[in-house]
Amino acid sequence: MLDSAELCQFVYGPTWTLYDAKDTVQMMNAVTGWDLNIDELMEVGRRRLSLFRTFNAREGLGRKDDKLPKKLFNPQRGTGPTAGFSLTHEEIDTAIDQYYKMAGLNSDGAPTRETLKKHEIEWAAEYLPG
Repeated sequence: MLDSAELCQFVYGPTWTLYDAKDTVQMMNAVTGWDLNIDELMEVGRRRLSLFRTFNAREGLGRKDDKLPKKLFNPQRGTGPTAGFSLTHEEIDTAIDQYYKMAGLNSDGAPTRETLKKHEIEWAAEYLPG
């Protein structure tokens, strides 16, 4: 949703520390003249993600392209609390599986037809492969 509204995620932060969801809804309503609530605003983000992933699937992008830089799988250097820590491919594969399920995506990262229908963009299914 933040990307759709052109709001900087670095200002908002992953925990809504500077502005919270209520502030964001008030701002969006004041700027646009709409009367949205937080659920409607969050649906904008879910719809955006589904369309984004539909486009990617149409262009041949999928799970094989959802990867992290190789350096994150190497043990961290230094002496701090993350020294020696590294991710494993199994951990990331499990996390991707969970994310896909939560986002209503299939095993290759494309939205399911049910997800598109849920977000009232079922017309986009014609762009899904297969």
